[in-house]
Amino acid sequence: MGKIFVEIDGNNPRYVCTDCANCTSTFGTSLCSVKDRGCCFYFPEFSLLDIQRMVKTLEGLIVLDTILKHPGTVVQPYSIQTKGFFDKSLYDDYLKKGKLQDFKDIRDLTIFFRACPFVKSGHGCTIPPRYRNVICNTFICEELLSASDNLETIKLYMEERSRYARWVEWENAALKHILMENNVNLVSYFNASVRILQEIPLSEYQFPELDPVMTMYDDDGSWSRGA
Repeated sequence: MGKIFVEIDGNNPRYVCTDCANCTSTFGTSLCSVKDRGCCFYFPEFSLLDIQRMVKTLEGLIVLDTILKHPGTVVQPYSIQTKGFFDKSLYDDYLKKGKLQDFKDIRDLTIFFRACPFVKSGHGCTIPPRYRNVICNTFICEELLSASDNLETIKLYMEERSRYARWVEWENAALKHILMENNVNLVSYFNASVRILQEIPLSEYQFPELDPVMTMYDDDGSWSRGA
């Protein structure tokens, strides 16, 4: 039995699950060369708020530099998109030979052949939680949701995630407006944009305290859903 709880790192909330180290989730299945990557198949996009958090500290600037140096990184006017690993040849082979029938209910089968560029096999994300985006920090898989012992509390987790995501969206819109007023963006004037983001006070979000949620996870590594 494990638990889900809220952890705040640098005013950036994230949902932590102690069962993730023993993940047997369908979403956590990796058929590519990057094993034990859990649900980190997502190619992250870093918003203006994420970037602002990075440029406020030396540690964050190092993280930003690491992201920018990655060969799959694409700087967009108001965000930074990073592409990770995708074994297309293996995906095509599995598809051709009909080896993906066990996952026929999954809409996007490429997730089993992808890995985030910043995940380390058997370790997890190499980016500190305070610099991760809202998707990475608050994702909870369907297996965990159904394995929780308190559906009412889990509902609160989902509601607070949505509320926080809307605040993040609002903050990004405000930061974008400021950059536009200064006639700069990350593509045309990257350094100038960074300086402006450094000068703008970092807004803080008061994420509420939520009770931990226990999960029913059997010792043999399977989900216990009760009788």
